Amino acid sequence: MKRKLLSEEAIIRRDERFEDGLGYFYELIMKRSPNVSSYRIPLYSMRVRMIDADGEESQAEIKDAFADVGKAITFYEKLVKNFATPIDLAYILEDEIIK
Repeated sequence: MKRKLLSEEAIIRRDERFEDGLGYFYELIMKRSPNVSSYRIPLYSMRVRMIDADGEESQAEIKDAFADVGKAITFYEKLVKNFATPIDLAYILEDEIIK
């Protein structure tokens, strides 16, 4: 019988912003995985959620996008500052990688 290894995950930053009847919710998540490929190295993910005036919600997440906490925080702050939407998230990450 295989034993499932669980990763340790924590939300280390959370921000909420509101503009023009829209709510923007951001989370910076740190995860440490027991997997051999990333053993105990903290990996950082971001989650963006948006709720419109009618209560419709959309959400996107990029998982394990950064291993450097400084780069993860800089990228996260860029998302929050510029009111990034769930649709924008993948494009903004792509632009960051191309730099």
